[in-house]
Amino acid sequence: MGYGINTKKSKKKIYGYTPPLGLGMLARVAKDYGCDVTVNDAGPLGDDFESLIRKIVEFKPDIVGFSVFTANFAQAVESVRLVREHPALRDTLVVIGGPHVYTFREKTLADIPADVAVYGEAEADLIELLEFYDGTRASLEEVNGLFFRSEQGIVQTQETHSSRSLDHFGFPDWDQFDFSLYRNIPGQIRRYPMTSMVTSRGCPFRCNFCFQAGRFADKYRRYSPELVIDEIQRLQSRYGIREIQFWDDIFFINKKWVETFCRLIQEKKIDITWSGYARVDLISPELLRMARDSGCWNIFYGFETGTQEMLDFLEKKATLEQAVNASRWTREAGIISRGSFMLGLPNETPELGEKTIDFAIQLDPDYANFNIFFPEPGTGLYDLAVQSGRMLSGEYLGRSVPVYLPDGYQSIDQIRDLQKKAFRRFYFRPSYIAKRISRIRSWSEIGQYVDGAMMLLSMNKPKIPFAFATESSKTGQKGRNVF
Repeated sequence: MGYGINTKKSKKKIYGYTPPLGLGMLARVAKDYGCDVTVNDAGPLGDDFESLIRKIVEFKPDIVGFSVFTANFAQAVESVRLVREHPALRDTLVVIGGPHVYTFREKTLADIPADVAVYGEAEADLIELLEFYDGTRASLEEVNGLFFRSEQGIVQTQETHSSRSLDHFGFPDWDQFDFSLYRNIPGQIRRYPMTSMVTSRGCPFRCNFCFQAGRFADKYRRYSPELVIDEIQRLQSRYGIREIQFWDDIFFINKKWVETFCRLIQEKKIDITWSGYARVDLISPELLRMARDSGCWNIFYGFETGTQEMLDFLEKKATLEQAVNASRWTREAGIISRGSFMLGLPNETPELGEKTIDFAIQLDPDYANFNIFFPEPGTGLYDLAVQSGRMLSGEYLGRSVPVYLPDGYQSIDQIRDLQKKAFRRFYFRPSYIAKRISRIRSWSEIGQYVDGAMMLLSMNKPKIPFAFATESSKTGQKGRNVF
């Protein structure tokens, strides 16, 4: 079903990989339909273009699927081209999907030589596509959520599946994954084997920089907590999973849901450690204590910026005071906090960027990430960036390479220098280093800190031409895999 590319030639240990959940979902749907399916996670497997094509030819597929992100667009184009040109794959149906297709719609087929682009809810649309392939649907026009090629040009079909309950879809085909391959970036996992997991889709908030809040935003839906707990127990009994990273855009979005989830973990005596994402305005001391008692040890907050002026501009619907409270309450609960901040935003100046760094140091989360703003297609800030005429590139080049130059900055080097300054001011504080050393409990933790320091120090090295990612792109790792 999905194949990928790894451009890293080094055999050194690479952090940042988690299972590609979207492909796992489609694999389960296809397998339930009666197909023979394989998901090839090329990044941790070390596949390059040559080995990718060799594996596809050996599998002799009727259908090959690629998940396209803006981050991996160039690699997706090359992968599909190689499939299209191989004589043994001439009759293979090539399907593409993913966020890039969802955003750019029919333009994706104009850029990538695939046969079909799925922009709708792929779990449901794939079944209909398989029915067409088997001849039980007369034409592609009867399949929901597609763009496909015809003699008249590119044709779009309607999508009617987007309101379905997630309980209807089930969970990924976990058998597709070798969990020994997956190691997240240093310090983000306590126990192995681990997996990522998603309990919801969409986001009800409308921050103007976020893809999930853009004009193609999905309706917010969530699995029932009981179903999630059942799946965790299955992951433990069948695969020995000891830790889960929840990749929901906001895991702590509904107090009642989270309370039920935490209560069930304790009632069933499930030995699991876990982490998730939260908003600063949805957290309370009581909820944090309940999460801690059920195994939560790590929470990620999108603080974004260090001034109320910029928070309001981003339509974040949160305050600096709420950020301060959330940080303090999380620390008091004994939970590790991670914070994300952006630099190089529209309306930002270097002085405002410095205030973001100052605020990050004031909050003092256990870990902080300073990303250079990337205009996500389909969002309000993407439109603003394009209209300003100050977009330097439409390609994703990683979170350390500016593709947009705000009016308040003189050059992209000024933004990159500010990002380097942010990391160094935050992580090389004597108080921060002393705190981290005091918490070391094993040699493996020392190794992770060394790896993390090397990642920071490598920021001065020349960047690769492209950085590309799977569903796990929130890690910010470069040299990832394409499906």
